[in-house]
Amino acid sequence: MMCKTRQEIEMDFTRAVDQAAELERLAVDLSRIANSGVESALLVIQNGWRGSASQSMTDAGKNATADIYRTADDLLRVAKNIRATADIVYKAEKKALKLSF
Repeated sequence: MMCKTRQEIEMDFTRAVDQAAELERLAVDLSRIANSGVESALLVIQNGWRGSASQSMTDAGKNATADIYRTADDLLRVAKNIRATADIVYKAEKKALKLSF
């Protein structure tokens, strides 16, 4: 088995951290959409519609909003796990590289 070079280790670590950062940006965007976009659409429905159809649409919108928030939380959790795993692997590979010399 061939050891990675110092540069390859750094590149892999940077790539993992960048991926985690992208997931965090996506989570923020999703939360923003749920907070402003969906909420304003629900207000339009509530103000413009009456009856059971309005309530059904409002309930569906609230469920969709909750799903979006859960997805954003999941993305943040995955990003945190990527960062933690990348840190562990980075340290282990750096140590292995030092031992190989």
